[in-house]
Amino acid sequence: MKWQVRIQDPSGEARIVRLQSPVQGCFTVGKSENASIHLRDERAPTEAALISFAPLQEATQASAKSAHKNSSPFWLHVADSSPVVLIGDLSVRDAQIPAGVPISIGESFITLEPLVSERALPSLPQGMRPWLTQSEEGRELLWMARKAAATPLSLYIAGETGTGKEVLAHLLHAWSDRASGSFVPLHCGALALSLVESELFGHVKGAFTGAHQHRPGALMQAHNGTLFLDEVGDLPIDIQVKLLRFLENGEIRHVGSDRMSHADVRILCATHHPLKKLVEEGKFRRDLYYRLASVTLEIPALRDRPKDIELLTHRFAKDLGRQVSPQALLRLKAHTWPGNVRELRHAIERASGLSGPFSPILDSTAFEFLITTENIALAPELEFGNAVLTIKEMERVMLLKALKISRGNRAEAARILGVARSTLFDMLRRYKVKGPRTQAALISAAEVS
Repeated sequence: MKWQVRIQDPSGEARIVRLQSPVQGCFTVGKSENASIHLRDERAPTEAALISFAPLQEATQASAKSAHKNSSPFWLHVADSSPVVLIGDLSVRDAQIPAGVPISIGESFITLEPLVSERALPSLPQGMRPWLTQSEEGRELLWMARKAAATPLSLYIAGETGTGKEVLAHLLHAWSDRASGSFVPLHCGALALSLVESELFGHVKGAFTGAHQHRPGALMQAHNGTLFLDEVGDLPIDIQVKLLRFLENGEIRHVGSDRMSHADVRILCATHHPLKKLVEEGKFRRDLYYRLASVTLEIPALRDRPKDIELLTHRFAKDLGRQVSPQALLRLKAHTWPGNVRELRHAIERASGLSGPFSPILDSTAFEFLITTENIALAPELEFGNAVLTIKEMERVMLLKALKISRGNRAEAARILGVARSTLFDMLRRYKVKGPRTQAALISAAEVS
């Protein structure tokens, strides 16, 4: 386990020093500039050697036996010539250090604690759907989200499609002081251009054809709560101007009304198109970007979190009463997952549905549908034989590649593979590549890629 030292100076400023892993020997704390951890405290001991820490294994065996189970693997020793220090409310000169308990040295406080990346995930509000992860990248994201949720700042959630941006948005709302208010999601990309303003700001009766009654918009519905604008980059420029005005003064003008209303709303937004790129292209207002992206949370793609692929695979399979074989898991980890978590869940569901009720274990053959011309184009390494491919799978990859190059011409594909046409036909039957529809699909996939 990796450890860090949290230091609170007399000024109130907090600093964190990460310890090298594995920790070896001793490190010192004191006012001296030569100390391993320098305290900005005139009342701290001058000589750094007066206070030393060492791994528990270096402490006496008798002391180790009496150590508390919640203690860290570090030992505190204060020389006789130095004043005792306080661990919590206890004055000590020689003791094992409990993890997470402040040690008072002069007017400073130091605390030994595990690195954030190795702690448990932040606790979930009751009844909330979790954003599942066991990777370091995922843990860091959730801790950052937990901290950001406690602020009143607008948040921008960036990430590819299918990474769970709305799930994270729900958690941000539940962790915030607005949790008792409404969480209102609005998918900007799914709105007709003629209805965007009405959906966001609301309208009064008779404002336009079909407006038979007054309707509060998403901003008013989210009063004292949170509005989540998914695919915010799809908002028209004129609506962006009105949204910016709302962010500046909280004013809302319903479509067809001359009166101003006010709402207190926290904005969360997300998009799978990088907003900075849209700003550079002139498709998104720069001033609105800076108001919305006070804090940016970047969700890593699933292909960059192999530990999470394993966790999610087992979770989705368990929900369907299935298990996934080790070889199949390697197959899934090798896939690029352009659709991220959403695509992985659908892949598990498809493999489970096609395997029938009497196949509780999904092996690698259940996921052969992942080896397609489109996926080969997205993952060129498959053309050269990823380490997890079997000979049978490599043959399928070579067949699909040849058909792609030949644009579906089977005679040409046979020449590329160096086999007789009869052998090619055997391969087509074996891998169920048959019929004019399949050939047309292969040609279409080749043209797109």
